[in-house]
Amino acid sequence: MPRIAVSANSLVDYSADRWRLIQVDDPAKPKLVVEAKTGLPFRYNGYFAVSRDLPESGEILGADLGQVVLGWSNESSSWQLGLTLSPEISLARSSRWFELLRFTDADASAHEAAAMQLGTALANTLDIPFASTASAAIEPEPEPEPIALEPLPLDLGLWRLERGIEGELRLERKERWLRAKQRQIAWYGLLTVVYLWVSFSTLTSELGLPIAGTLIPNPAWLPYLGIAVAVLLLLAMARLALIILREPNAIIINPYEKTISAARGNRQVWKVNAGGVQSIYASEVVKKRGRKPTVFHGEINLHLLNGRFMPVLIDKEKIVDALLIGRDSGTDKERSLDVHALEPEAVSTALQAAALHIGVCLGELPVWYDRRLK
Repeated sequence: MPRIAVSANSLVDYSADRWRLIQVDDPAKPKLVVEAKTGLPFRYNGYFAVSRDLPESGEILGADLGQVVLGWSNESSSWQLGLTLSPEISLARSSRWFELLRFTDADASAHEAAAMQLGTALANTLDIPFASTASAAIEPEPEPEPIALEPLPLDLGLWRLERGIEGELRLERKERWLRAKQRQIAWYGLLTVVYLWVSFSTLTSELGLPIAGTLIPNPAWLPYLGIAVAVLLLLAMARLALIILREPNAIIINPYEKTISAARGNRQVWKVNAGGVQSIYASEVVKKRGRKPTVFHGEINLHLLNGRFMPVLIDKEKIVDALLIGRDSGTDKERSLDVHALEPEAVSTALQAAALHIGVCLGELPVWYDRRLK
């Protein structure tokens, strides 16, 4: 997916049917400002609506869009890219044109090609004309050949990403997660029996309790503390049972419906349409030093249009030597620790590769990588 920086705190990414203006004032939380998708209304956030005097609804129908316009402004010494509107909307705001973005540079030709490229892509996405005062000799740069994603299946620790029978992507939780929870329940059950047996035996025994060597003021409380611990263990067992019953064991990404859903057996737990998602986040907590790159914690989250984050998977399993085959550990250690766009050529772990697969499957959604040290 081509990605072009417009300024120090904004960028545009686009694909064949999607065009997005993203604000990155806070690298940890990029904000979707404008989104254009083929066949859907032109959408924007509240700040953009106020600053451009656009309808408060946050969207403009395709029938109310005229053409994409690119021109040079002597007043601001910048290339400005904008859209014209229908007479009905224009009368309400006393102007038929509004600015989408601008490239400001002392060199007039510095951003001309990039502005042409973005204008052409936006016009193609919205299927409307493109008018430009830029030099006719400048042709938009050809899109680079896409870099192949890491082949499936991918082993993500407690999860496995593979291609489904009907062409969808499936994240399947491995059986060892369930077995670990069952062993924990069995261990808690054994401890519960022991505590209850010791506690009731103490209460019914004629032997006296110790009067010294305990950390509690009254040794007579010991049996009742044992019963209390047993009750807490029963609650922990119930909690684990609920987790087993409620946690999804499969995540299905449908490239045709552009949806991502979670399932527990045949029961659907949740479902999200790609139209409500602005990007994918891959997060990892990695070991600061060591010969073998180690991941202590991994997550894939959906960044929704309302600004909230929705977890897709959380993997707390420690993965030693987490790099994919052919990746250089020295180069991986030099990666920055802030949030940055994840490109296919920079992928180093299975979780990162899975996030890119999900982004592509949901319609070329941008993917961001958050790297932290332990």
